[in-house]
Amino acid sequence: MIDPISDQQQQQQSEEKEASAIQNSEVKEAERLEPTAPPERKPSPTLASPSIEHKRLSKFDSTTLRAQMVHDDISTDLPMRPEGPLPTFDQPRGGVIVETKVGNVQFGMPAETIKDCLGSGLMVPQYFVVPTVSFVRQLGPNIGLNVAEFEFPAYCNFFFYKRRVTLIVATEEVKERIKKVFQETLFGPDRVDVSQDFKEGTLKDQMPEMQKELDFFRIFMGKKMELEDLLDFIVFSDEGVARIEQEDKETKEKKEVLLQWRSSRQTGAEDDGEYVVIQDDYNCGIVSDKVTLPPPPAAPEVNDHVFEPPLFGVTVLGSSHGFDPSGKTSGYVLWLSKRGYMVDPPPHSSAILAQNNIPQSLITGVIITHCHADHDAGTFQKILQEGRITLMTTQTIHDSFIRKYAALSGLDPQLLRKSFHFRPVKIGENIKMRGGIFRFFYSLHAIPCVGFEVFLGDKSMVFSADHMNDPPKIKELHSDGVINEWRKDQLLNFPWHRDIILHEAGIPPIHTPMETLANLPEDVKQRLYVVHVSGNAFKPEFGLKPAPVGVENTLTLEVEEPENAAALEVLDLVTNIDLFSSLTIQHAREILQIVEVAEYKAGDYVIRKGDEGHTMMIIASGKADVRITVLNREDRLNERKSMRKGLTPRSEESTPRGMEGEETAASMFGRDVEGAENEEDEGYVDEEISRRKSMNGRAMNLEDLKDKTQTTVKTFTTGDYFGEQALVAPDCIRSADIIARTDLICYEFRRQDFNWLLHGTSVVAKIERMIMARQDSVWELLSMNSVLRMLTPTQKTQLEQRCEPKFFEAGAEVWAEGESAHFKFEKKAPTGGGRRRAASVFRHLGPPPPPMFYAGTFVGEIDALLEDKPLQTSLVTKEEGQAMIISKKDMLDFFTNAPGVLLAMLHTQFIMPTAEATKTTEAALKLQKEENLAQITKRNSILEGSEEEEEEED
Repeated sequence: MIDPISDQQQQQQSEEKEASAIQNSEVKEAERLEPTAPPERKPSPTLASPSIEHKRLSKFDSTTLRAQMVHDDISTDLPMRPEGPLPTFDQPRGGVIVETKVGNVQFGMPAETIKDCLGSGLMVPQYFVVPTVSFVRQLGPNIGLNVAEFEFPAYCNFFFYKRRVTLIVATEEVKERIKKVFQETLFGPDRVDVSQDFKEGTLKDQMPEMQKELDFFRIFMGKKMELEDLLDFIVFSDEGVARIEQEDKETKEKKEVLLQWRSSRQTGAEDDGEYVVIQDDYNCGIVSDKVTLPPPPAAPEVNDHVFEPPLFGVTVLGSSHGFDPSGKTSGYVLWLSKRGYMVDPPPHSSAILAQNNIPQSLITGVIITHCHADHDAGTFQKILQEGRITLMTTQTIHDSFIRKYAALSGLDPQLLRKSFHFRPVKIGENIKMRGGIFRFFYSLHAIPCVGFEVFLGDKSMVFSADHMNDPPKIKELHSDGVINEWRKDQLLNFPWHRDIILHEAGIPPIHTPMETLANLPEDVKQRLYVVHVSGNAFKPEFGLKPAPVGVENTLTLEVEEPENAAALEVLDLVTNIDLFSSLTIQHAREILQIVEVAEYKAGDYVIRKGDEGHTMMIIASGKADVRITVLNREDRLNERKSMRKGLTPRSEESTPRGMEGEETAASMFGRDVEGAENEEDEGYVDEEISRRKSMNGRAMNLEDLKDKTQTTVKTFTTGDYFGEQALVAPDCIRSADIIARTDLICYEFRRQDFNWLLHGTSVVAKIERMIMARQDSVWELLSMNSVLRMLTPTQKTQLEQRCEPKFFEAGAEVWAEGESAHFKFEKKAPTGGGRRRAASVFRHLGPPPPPMFYAGTFVGEIDALLEDKPLQTSLVTKEEGQAMIISKKDMLDFFTNAPGVLLAMLHTQFIMPTAEATKTTEAALKLQKEENLAQITKRNSILEGSEEEEEEED
């Protein structure tokens, strides 16, 4: 056992002096950049909670347990600190550091948080408060981001400062989960058998003895590391108090800081917490339990740049390590036959791709090399974003990844497994993908880790992954019996002859010394790109170069296009469209036979509004703008009047995928959609036109003064499709202009060719439901919901395909307690009120439930759906109205392709509309009641007048 310095035996002044010296020494050894000056101190530690529109009670975090604590708030009667709140520092990546008498205490630990301290000159905290909710579960670009990343704070404290990190946690259960995480990430699986990862027939002596290798890396300073060497815990008491104590080694004086957890005084919600920092019997400041994150990298403005993926190459997203405060953590996109495989994607990798105009449709899978936080954090985030990804790794690493993130999040392991496609790889086997070949191997690292070679045509690359490539040490391990003869030869014969070599380096013993790479022949160095090290590691005498970061520096190899490349691209684009997910291999041959290639120059019309629609198109390359004509008020009313007279008999195609429909798009430019929907007869239209004109016929408001203009409301790019309604509607009329923004290549499918192909499939039904959904403004309805408005355009389209309208009379029972689950979106009228057995049953997203559910409310018991359990509530309509129903099967199917949406909605029973949507609905209802009352009064007046006339006649 290592005897690390106990936190109760350190004196703060000597500790900071010693730790600062250690940090400077380690920074130099790791060749990181020098720390910058400390940031300016902020005047108050009281932080605003992040702006969110929903809260939850969730059994996969400790929020519920927090809410159940019954205790006296010891901070209530404490005076404020005379000198003011303790100094605090907002960390750039999120989290807050508070300076206390026991040292720095950090609240919240977003991914790469340790880089903030190392880069700012702040003393790295020894105490970290683990937030109640460990992952971002709100829909949006931050979903899946880990805000409780305690791995690197623990490594930094142990290896740099020779001390244990202290994690302050809500419950014993959270403590045990964290210990499970560290088992996987520090020591590897508790029991490891990599024979399952090798191709069938491989002899035992041709496999690594993985357990021996892992045990070797556990030896530090001559002793075997245990979890207790790295971790201390402080668990909040049943009274909601955490006590941080230290004792001066010389004076024996005790130092103490208390943290009081309580419900937020700003929101009053039990599941919205905050911490009161108490020192010397003073209230020294309040820190929110919710971690405030900076905005992710912003998406670029629409431009004419089109990214053309190479046939064979690699884009380096980052080439440094997890302790480099200024470098980007390693991550790559491997391009194979013009499609990308992300390798150890860093956090916000999707936003990074979007910044560089790389469509998500070009990414076909993710390769995870091992389960250290600087390599797998972005993978978990990627899984929860739009669409199911394909995850490639060995069975051993996959299982470790599942155990780790199930423990981190509290999610059911089975649920995690269902959130992605797993493509197991076998060591020593040629794995054929997209016309190329992958060949994986186990590298030499502290936990199971795979590198790989990849081949296309006559060219090749190799990724070392994290790897101790130190020949003298490898021979020593063989002499000591840690590795066998086969493993020694395999490690010593690294494939240096590949055309592109991405090899890591770093601090031994778990990384490759730079000297090993510096001693390579010059011709190898020409093809070698060093990763996982900071810029200061490259000494001139080494003759080594870092891997160039950025899309503009993509490394490419010239190869001939594979024979089947064109067919692969067509099938890639079609199979990535949810609409066609039910098509089979048999359909693939037919698709290749009927597809046509169409090319357009920038500025060409692809589709003109008003033309008959006969084709559906998928963009293979380039960009296209969707443009609509914005009419003035009079023209819109005349158009509606003509429609009411039946002058436009043929069906008009809704605006293509990703759009809310032409009417909704127009509403962004001032169209009064609600008013138009309330028009009851053509007399209203005439009256409205007349009312909005002055005596000389000119418009009376600014809206009417607008000219008819064309506005771009959407830009399509690779993988986007449009015109799908033309496949099933023979009288379809195009509803918008689509113009090539750049040179454009599209794959076209004609109705007459596709009709027989779709016969007997669910595609036709999906398109028909989508047409009906767009006529019912489902997109607009989703946009009213506080959570579902954050769905991506693709996800909204997928829900459109699954919605069916249903009308309910007043007093109708939508569902009853004990039935199986189904779902509804409230439509135009306030239709429902809920009944429940107990107050604790109704868990929801959004504000507390009102007496009635208004338009835009989502109602449905997610747990009953997932676990096939009876409903715990009943739903009854209070007034007549329309709802959009989604069946249990369709909803489960949607969640399969949108695991992040499931995570955001888990354990809820309803999701309220936005406050703005609710306010608009209530105002419309109030106005409707006033109009109804006026009509009743007018009708009664007319009736009274008629009765008086009849009496006079009598």
